Amino acid sequence: MIFKSSYPAICAAFSFSIIAANGGALAADDFTAQQDTPSPMAIPNFDALRFTATQTGGMDFENGPGDLSVTNFNLNAFLSRPISLTSSLTMIPMFSYSYTKLDFDKAVFPVGDEDFHSAALQAIFIQDIANSPWFGIGWTRAELATDYQAIGTEDVTFDVALGVGYKVSDTFTVGAGFVVTNLGGDVEFFPGVNFFWTPCEDFTMALYGPNFLARYNMNDNWFISGDIQPGGGTWNINDAQGNSRSVVLDSYWASVSTHHRICGELWFSAGIGYAFGNEIEIHGNHGTGPSTSSELEGAPLAQIGLSLHDW
Repeated sequence: MIFKSSYPAICAAFSFSIIAANGGALAADDFTAQQDTPSPMAIPNFDALRFTATQTGGMDFENGPGDLSVTNFNLNAFLSRPISLTSSLTMIPMFSYSYTKLDFDKAVFPVGDEDFHSAALQAIFIQDIANSPWFGIGWTRAELATDYQAIGTEDVTFDVALGVGYKVSDTFTVGAGFVVTNLGGDVEFFPGVNFFWTPCEDFTMALYGPNFLARYNMNDNWFISGDIQPGGGTWNINDAQGNSRSVVLDSYWASVSTHHRICGELWFSAGIGYAFGNEIEIHGNHGTGPSTSSELEGAPLAQIGLSLHDW
């Protein structure tokens, strides 16, 4: 599922665009809306650098014996401060890496225990419209997602997204757009809507396509957050016959986390939650070859993270 690894970039793009809508085109000093005191603009996963480790417990197979546990390590980093391409167009380069381990226990499935890797270069584009509440959002990504046993052209995919936003008021912004994923593979199209709402100084709610986030700032050094986001991923492998296959794990994570400032801009987070809507599938690329899928029961999850709010 593409949104697992792309949603921090989409969140950041929409957030930067809100900053632009509030105060004009972004400048180099506007890298983050988070100051020493957390601001209403600050949202989970909107950081210069963020590392998370997530463990999902055994998800029982609905149509057979056994279960699946998933371990995920994820890293997202902005590679620079915003780059002004023109007086109204800004670009932010970004890098992401994800390691996912699938651990099958007594399950009958065409693949066994696997270690998957995903590395991606991304770019966010924000088009500010002078003296207008409207703004534009663009995003592109090149990703290598595989088990690294054999790397070919089908292991690399390209994704693009376009959207528009409108600042309704100083506390409420809406947007809509679409994402086209897996260009070069099994192409998919996802429309989505967005909103960013700050009903009071210390509370923020946001919806970015399939991702919902809420946050409450308790004081300068603590805040709590709740979110629902897609989990899983899509990776390319070669089977025993050398045929290229795609392994797809679909999942949604609902979690509640607490965040504490360690020092300066460095924060630690810990959370618990539940994985639901789980399904694993393996199929041939471009609609070829046999396809096998299994639905999985829900399971608890735990997550810890370190984030640097500004370089």
